[in-house]
Amino acid sequence: MNLRGRNKVSAEFSMSSMTDIVFLLLVFFMLTSPTITPEALDLILPKAKGKTSNKQNASVSITKDGAYYVNKERVSEQSIESELKKY
Repeated sequence: MNLRGRNKVSAEFSMSSMTDIVFLLLVFFMLTSPTITPEALDLILPKAKGKTSNKQNASVSITKDGAYYVNKERVSEQSIESELKKY
């Protein structure tokens, strides 16, 4: 006498249906994403008409003794501002 049931519940999970759904969603979003445009403002930006000029940088150095140098030329503390304005 066979008392075991013929219909056994399988504990396995099939991923094939899940991969089909993910693939269909991927195709859907890839096809519809180029048609979606963000609501952006159409701005007319100004164009540059002239060339930019390269400005010379001035370097200021202070030694341990308290001597001030602007581009390797020694200057007094009071004349630093006027020397930097020249550059």
